[in-house]
Amino acid sequence: MHLNKYSELQQRLENEEFEQVELGADVYQQLLAIYMYQNKLADAKLLWMRIPNKLKEDKELIQLNLLNVALQNNNYADFFKNIKYEWSERVKAPVEDLLIKQREELFKLMGSAYVSIYQHNVLELSLMSEEELKNACAALNWTEELDGDRVILKPKVQEAPPSRGNDDQLLKLTEFVTFLEN
Repeated sequence: MHLNKYSELQQRLENEEFEQVELGADVYQQLLAIYMYQNKLADAKLLWMRIPNKLKEDKELIQLNLLNVALQNNNYADFFKNIKYEWSERVKAPVEDLLIKQREELFKLMGSAYVSIYQHNVLELSLMSEEELKNACAALNWTEELDGDRVILKPKVQEAPPSRGNDDQLLKLTEFVTFLEN
């Protein structure tokens, strides 16, 4: 998956928004989903502000905005709760790609923040089935241990390349750990 996956569609939709006076909710739905997939959260927020009030009553637009707010606040629990929705065909693909991307990010954060974590905590946070979680952990070479009747997941220790500044990493890690503890 690369960020340019929906670039052509995004460009076409932005041109439609610019050229037309009255648009349907479907254009805004697609643009919101694409912006979130591309991690253009500010663009999604500004788009929400531009949407006419009469269209903001659209259930799918409301749901997409809830996703964007959760992403802006780094609230994984709300994100995974709100993504469980019966999406229309026009936004289904970018939303599914966004879900995959956010789960990858969640596992990357957990892998760097924890040496072990209870399986039920991961299941609760990510809203994955046990089978999906087992497959994801196997793909990441995470191991399992038993603590009585509870399963403990142990992320594979990985040396992260120094791609970001230490302060940025520390901030993101602190936000994530604070979130998990609440």
